[in-house]
Amino acid sequence: MQKQLDILYPILNKISYISKDTWSDVSRHFKSKSLKEGEHLFYIDDKIEDFYFLIDGVARYYYFKDNGKEFNKSFAQKQGHLISSISSVTQGSGSPFSVEILADCTTIYISYADFINLGAKYKEWNTLTLKIYENLIIKKERRESDFLLLSATQRYENFLQEYEKVALLVPNYHIASYLGITEVALSRIRKELNLT
Repeated sequence: MQKQLDILYPILNKISYISKDTWSDVSRHFKSKSLKEGEHLFYIDDKIEDFYFLIDGVARYYYFKDNGKEFNKSFAQKQGHLISSISSVTQGSGSPFSVEILADCTTIYISYADFINLGAKYKEWNTLTLKIYENLIIKKERRESDFLLLSATQRYENFLQEYEKVALLVPNYHIASYLGITEVALSRIRKELNLT
């Protein structure tokens, strides 16, 4: 697991400074978990207790309606990407979405309780926690503004830039779901962009 910790440390350190002494203590609280393509990290209604950090692989967050329809919320592909359900870890409720593995994943994880307790012990870890939450809020705001202000074509072009690995891995219906359009509409956009 040391290799995974060595990957995660500079990523977190870039978000907010963490001294090597602090990291030496904090890193003892992490464990490793690997999953295969098609497996789930967790399902809707599971009570989540951990923060998972992606080391390699690709995953998707999705909602599931009673009629069997799925809606993709987001994708994880970058090293250091935090995968969890904030509402579940903070409120003890069931997760409102599932996380499916799209390409074999390695994660390292820490219990949310430990993550918060370490923030009380180390000011720099507390600052990191705030920065992580800030980044999640900014990402959510951008996604909301994209839906309100950009055309479907512009949203697709942004998707191709942000999720290059995902675009190569997943079928078009997953991408269409993420963009909030039909697969037929996505096919038309791809044709207009000379991508088919």
